[in-house]
Amino acid sequence: MSLEGRTIKEQQLGLFEVQHGELLERCRAAAIVYARRHGFVSINEVREAVTLPPGTHPSLLGAVFRTRKFRAIGYTEALHPAAHARVVRVYALEEQSSC
Repeated sequence: MSLEGRTIKEQQLGLFEVQHGELLERCRAAAIVYARRHGFVSINEVREAVTLPPGTHPSLLGAVFRTRKFRAIGYTEALHPAAHARVVRVYALEEQSSC
């Protein structure tokens, strides 16, 4: 991804934080619960745990792990059909990495 592309992505994710902060916090809370129980989490588990409002743009979920609470540890395939099995990151809680 180019520097310009990364800049645009970061701007959009920041906008999601402002416009959809409550939804993102619900998603993050679900991600934390799952990661504490299983040692890892991806957007797949968040999608299972949180009912998204109709019309929620899939890009919004890209902001869920945009916090220092999580660190990327691997990759898996997205499970929802609209994702066409694209690759998504798997995360661990940062607090668990120091244990």
